[in-house]
Amino acid sequence: MKRTAGGGARTSHTMPDPLVVQRTSLFRKYFVTLFAAVVAPLLIAGGSETWFAYADQRARLNDHLDAEARLAAVKIEDFIDGIVNQLMWTVQLPWSENAGDRRRLDALRLLRQVPAVESLVLVDAGGRERLFVSRIGLNRIDGKADLAASPAVIGALSDRVWYGPVSFHGGSEPFMTIAVAGNRSAVGTAVAEVNLKFIWEVISGIRVGQAGEAFVLDRPGRLVAHPDISLVLRADETDQQPLRTLRTAILARPGQAAAGQDLAGDTVLAAMAQIPGVDWSVVVQQPIAEAFAPIYATLWRMAALLVAGAAAAGALAWVLTRRLVEPIRLLEEGAARIGAGQFDHRIHLATGDEFERLATRFNEMAVELSVSQERSERIGRL
Repeated sequence: MKRTAGGGARTSHTMPDPLVVQRTSLFRKYFVTLFAAVVAPLLIAGGSETWFAYADQRARLNDHLDAEARLAAVKIEDFIDGIVNQLMWTVQLPWSENAGDRRRLDALRLLRQVPAVESLVLVDAGGRERLFVSRIGLNRIDGKADLAASPAVIGALSDRVWYGPVSFHGGSEPFMTIAVAGNRSAVGTAVAEVNLKFIWEVISGIRVGQAGEAFVLDRPGRLVAHPDISLVLRADETDQQPLRTLRTAILARPGQAAAGQDLAGDTVLAAMAQIPGVDWSVVVQQPIAEAFAPIYATLWRMAALLVAGAAAAGALAWVLTRRLVEPIRLLEEGAARIGAGQFDHRIHLATGDEFERLATRFNEMAVELSVSQERSERIGRL
């Protein structure tokens, strides 16, 4: 505080030197730089490793699900071909007037050997019903019903083997008609009603991981076979739109597994294969959470490593920055005190580097200034 000419007091305001205005502390600057120099490579390495791991896992899943779907399609095709081959044995010989008993025994033997066949109709070359055997109905011989115009007989005579659409008897169990024509027109046609719930044994044996499964859809997208057979038996009561949507998603990405939802609303990854002849689709699905469990484990490991690396980087950056900034602070403080006339002040640094040599120079300068001041004072007294 200074006195004015009139004796009043005037406050002195010291203006800061613009050259020493501190925009960012040196400690913060070096700490951030050192921290980023360690953490950035960890982030880049972790991100790239996770991406490549995801791509590899997705490729493995595509191959695995596609292979399982094709295998399931082959198994179901073999199941149906087995029924067709059995039916072909019933249309090897032409009809004769006294062949009824023999044909009936052959038909009954077929029902015993092929549990999936619910009923069998043998039609002669003229399209008339000659034999009907069933597991639940009354058997009859020479019923004489005219079946020449039925789609099954016409389709079998045209293509040798005819597969009918899937129908649900009583609104529950799925059935399909298979008709087989003989090599010669004189032997007639065999028309079998096949209970498709027996495909459950094929489908239920297909597992992908712990929770993955397979199911079969017909051309309209109705459930034909599923490991949970109750879903098939309640087909009319179950909303199967998610399964049709999933099939559409797979068709939109040929050669790749597609993501969608199952009947429970869970997100799954699925692949599909077609069953020739019957025009069905076998879909093999696996929950996303299980399919990408290795990726999630990798992410957790990378997160743990990143946290540990960031902590180590922070500690290292703090120590290094502290060692760098602390000598500068001591030099700044010492220079200020020497500049204020405290020539007896000494800067003590034992870093063994340029900072220590700079401190020595400041101390030498303080000695020289002290000597110079004493000389000036002696001269002044003279």
